[in-house]
Amino acid sequence: MKIVRIVVFVLALSLIVPLGAMAQEPGEGGLIVEGSTRSSANLGPLVPIRCSGVDCSNPNALLYPGLIGINPDTQGFAANEPGNLATGWEVSEDGFTYTVSLRDDFTWSDGEPITAEDVLFSWQAIQQGETVGLSSSYAQARRDVVGAEIIDDFTIEFTLATASCEGIRAVSLVPPLPGHAYGWTVDAADSFEWESLIDHPFDDAPTVTSGPFSFNRLEPGTAIYLQADQSYADPINGTGVMPEGYIFLDTPDEVVMIERFLSFRDGEPNYLREPNQYDSILESDAQYLNAPGRVWHYLALNLADPQNPQNGLDADGNPVDQGQHPLFGDVRVRQAMQHAVNIDEIIDGPHSGNATPMVSSTISTAFTIDPDLERRAFDLDAARALLDEAGWVSEEDALVDGGDGLRVCRGCETAEDGTPFFFQIMNPGDVRNDVSVILQNQFAQVGLEVEVTPLDFNTMYDTNMGTQTFDAAVAGWRGGLPFNPDQRSFFGAENDIFGEGYGFNFGSYYNAEFEALSDQVANLPGCDEATRIDLAQQATEILYQEQPYVWLYELNSVYAATPSIEGFDPRPNFGTWNVDSWVVRQ
Repeated sequence: MKIVRIVVFVLALSLIVPLGAMAQEPGEGGLIVEGSTRSSANLGPLVPIRCSGVDCSNPNALLYPGLIGINPDTQGFAANEPGNLATGWEVSEDGFTYTVSLRDDFTWSDGEPITAEDVLFSWQAIQQGETVGLSSSYAQARRDVVGAEIIDDFTIEFTLATASCEGIRAVSLVPPLPGHAYGWTVDAADSFEWESLIDHPFDDAPTVTSGPFSFNRLEPGTAIYLQADQSYADPINGTGVMPEGYIFLDTPDEVVMIERFLSFRDGEPNYLREPNQYDSILESDAQYLNAPGRVWHYLALNLADPQNPQNGLDADGNPVDQGQHPLFGDVRVRQAMQHAVNIDEIIDGPHSGNATPMVSSTISTAFTIDPDLERRAFDLDAARALLDEAGWVSEEDALVDGGDGLRVCRGCETAEDGTPFFFQIMNPGDVRNDVSVILQNQFAQVGLEVEVTPLDFNTMYDTNMGTQTFDAAVAGWRGGLPFNPDQRSFFGAENDIFGEGYGFNFGSYYNAEFEALSDQVANLPGCDEATRIDLAQQATEILYQEQPYVWLYELNSVYAATPSIEGFDPRPNFGTWNVDSWVVRQ
């Protein structure tokens, strides 16, 4: 049966270009086939500002240009980076105005030049928010970039709401989009129907793009097919896009995906991006980079009343009392749960040792972590003592051998007496389901009963976490680049938004001191680095103490290619920065 599937797949690929062609000229470099555990049947919009997950962001990175580039070596913002428009920018003395100069040699795939109008269209779309189905990833741009004005065809000026130390980050979140392809014009912008961006044909099949690849077709549940775009203005090798195409191949079972990759056979995945289980790759003849990553997994806890979800701020910007979750509203309970986690068992099990325990709310290499801060220890006695203190006491029947009986509320502050400590952990069904099962067993040791529920990615986020009606979820964040010391994207009240257009503060965490410190980190006059580091570390310690998440681990990051790929030269966090120069040799 496996052989039949491979044959069918090879035949499908041959409809684009014969696999046996030897790479000599642009477009003759073979097919890059990336194994992807994300299902293309649940693909998010192939439009950057409407995409909120890696299922769509990875293809979008190959289909669209950016505004401000990031250098793959320094990992910082930079001008004149391949695939990005900005040749430079100037900041006004008061810090409120950014004037960005654009390249004049980029075109869309339909031949239209990319100009400041396309950036203005994107900014106007971002300002519409829910009207265009805006991804929460662009909330900062909507909030912070309050004005945009075309200076000339290749110059655009942005006005910021505040003189932020992270102003260029907000500006970078305004990618050019082909306004003309949506029927938008500068002169008729006021009458444009922004609702038309929702469920637009470009969501599933964008025909006007500008990247090393263009869209070919989508076969839901099978693959996303891209093809080389030789009109791309910025190939790394200067002569054209070498691969024939790029395919995101659905391979939901990661073990099977890696086996197929390691077969080194035509038609199978020849590139993998950050697999969770990669020991066999490191022991093979594959090419790879193994480096510290920026993806971290956590157990999110809903701290507010799940029966009555509300936004974190009212219409005047004041904090809203959202009640308390009956189980997690007491900080002692949350700290007890952290003490109950044996992180070594998790890392050495599902992740084969390829992860690093997290101390608090961000990765260990970030300057927001105080080097003297230590992870809350695995200590079952401490966990039990905190639960007892919080009024959650054990019943007689043990859940597991050697564990406590199921705990119930006897004088607890957040639930009615007799309430059992039972909750659901959701996960997106990948390795995090294995992590959830281990947590289920570990929490049982201190009398907490857990039901593990794997869901598909979009259902978990849109239907459950986004509506803030959940209990807990094992989920993950991919830290932005360059690293952002302001952590309000995940823990700030302004990002506590439920329902359509939800924010990423799913658990409705609020702390006034954290908000004030974070505001200083972002807006400190003069942006003195040492002062910002101190403020950021104070904010992180608050999150450590208040435990809005149960901190788990950060993943080591591997990018791998089969020996057949020439030109593979990954950087940490930038596995495909030069993919347009890759060649697949047979």
